Amino acid sequence: MTEHEAAWPPEDIELALDHDSDIDSDSEEIYDAKGNLITDEYVRDAIGDVHRAIDEGRVPVPTSRPGRPSLIGESAHSPRVSFRLPEELRERARVRAEQEGKSVSALAREAFEQFLRAG
Repeated sequence: MTEHEAAWPPEDIELALDHDSDIDSDSEEIYDAKGNLITDEYVRDAIGDVHRAIDEGRVPVPTSRPGRPSLIGESAHSPRVSFRLPEELRERARVRAEQEGKSVSALAREAFEQFLRAG
């Protein structure tokens, strides 16, 4: 699966199964609009593409739900800092956060604080 730079969702990804979907009734395999077999890996890659698109600001994040609690007080939104990093570093952070039972954001906040304290 490729990472998409254009507007989201890209025309070559169809994530919803509908009456136009191509299903092989003998094997129950499902194909996207371009004839690609939809597998667990395909779905994981598509979800990863969505997360990257959100992280990079290529798709708006829905604001209709309350979200996470503020870090600075009940009635204020926490300030945000975002930056790009290599995929390998992002994956290492995800694994480390999972091992420690926290989010990548929490891990990054702790690392940032530690770095700034060190001077």
